[in-house]
Amino acid sequence: MKARLLAKLRSLVANQFLRDTSTLQIGAMLVAGGNFASAVGLAFLLGARRQGEFYVAISLYSSLWFLVNLGLVQVTVSKVSAALGNEDRDEACSWLAYLFKAYALLGAAVGGVAYFVLPWAAESLLDARREVGLWAVALAFTPLLDLPRVVCNAGLQATRRMLPLTQSDNAFELVRVFLVLMGALLTGDLSGPVIGSLTASAFGSLLATALYVRECKRIPELVPSPGEILSHVRGVPVGKGLAIGVRLGAAQNLNAYGMQILPALLLQRFGSPEWVAYLRIAQRIMNVPLMLMQAISRTALPALSKLAGIRDMRQMCRAYFRTSLFSGLTIGGGILAFLPTLPWMLGIAFPESYHDPIFTLCLILVPGYLVIAFASANDTFYLVTGTLRVAILVSLLGAAINMPAMAYLAWRWPTVGVAWALSLSMLWSLWHPLYVWTWYRRYVVAPEREEAARLAAEDARAATTGS
Repeated sequence: MKARLLAKLRSLVANQFLRDTSTLQIGAMLVAGGNFASAVGLAFLLGARRQGEFYVAISLYSSLWFLVNLGLVQVTVSKVSAALGNEDRDEACSWLAYLFKAYALLGAAVGGVAYFVLPWAAESLLDARREVGLWAVALAFTPLLDLPRVVCNAGLQATRRMLPLTQSDNAFELVRVFLVLMGALLTGDLSGPVIGSLTASAFGSLLATALYVRECKRIPELVPSPGEILSHVRGVPVGKGLAIGVRLGAAQNLNAYGMQILPALLLQRFGSPEWVAYLRIAQRIMNVPLMLMQAISRTALPALSKLAGIRDMRQMCRAYFRTSLFSGLTIGGGILAFLPTLPWMLGIAFPESYHDPIFTLCLILVPGYLVIAFASANDTFYLVTGTLRVAILVSLLGAAINMPAMAYLAWRWPTVGVAWALSLSMLWSLWHPLYVWTWYRRYVVAPEREEAARLAAEDARAATTGS
């Protein structure tokens, strides 16, 4: 019995998927801790009103960036992983070059448009101060500063170099928290956190590049070098991944709008900046256990892409369901275990005026987060099976129902209405595993049964002829 247990433990340790997931989970928890520390520090340094305006500025910039951020990273990771699985290094370099080129062009476009749109939107649509829109314009240049980090991290993820990927993310988050809080301490207004955030993006790109170059030297036969990637930039067409990127980005961006951007903008419009801060902090608290899903998702993308690349769709679907179940049980259990400690944590971490609003919002969000915990592999499945149109359709239907409902509830209950709408909208993700199961039965199980029946019929005819 003891020998079997030890053998089982050794097999788990040897499993690359579990090793990669564990590495990214540790990193994700550190990132979530950084987000929480940032929220706590800003609460004391800026107060609820200025903190809420900072989050509104981020949401304004994000509302513009997510219009054009077409799932570039996810598409690139999937394609690079599949190309390397087929030993096509040139194609892998071409996809990383595409990410560099497309991200740079879109980032420059967003920075230019932001100046003309965001200050007007802040004043006219959200009834906020013009200053909030101007700082949102500054944040709109974040994609250009993030460009080297985004490309390098995509290369590390696609080649399953999870330890340096985690090191890159964690170092960036630590520097970001430090600079954002230092900026808030020095200025006492929005300028400090914004400048700190932009400076952290530049530092993160330098560090990610250094880590990527180190991995290139360690494993040159696996990790494409920066020189190889840059040599493809000029010749790679901008439309190389546009079609699939639009399909993936549409689904993801609708979810991002519904979960992160629209709630803050509606609360600014119908509520107050203070409640923007309360909701964003409540979401970050709930995201502490949910950050594990990012680690699982980032590991699942290259793993499922590889199985799909070799056309082992049965194993790919089984991996999807195992990943979703593991994610849901792990994260859901973490949420339920964490909830009883929440009042105590709020009492020691935040000013007293924050306690009751944040606790109320967290309780409202719990049902939705328990459901969304099982959604870690949904985007990956749609990407590797070429069914992104279904993901878009599900997201469009969800947006058509949930976003108007959120606007109504925000108008009807300016403080907690958005939180109720968020929790209800997260239940929509239950449609995804239902579709995956239907797809599995139709395109994997049914053809296998038909093939087995055909072979059995041929064997029967052969036996009859022989007799």
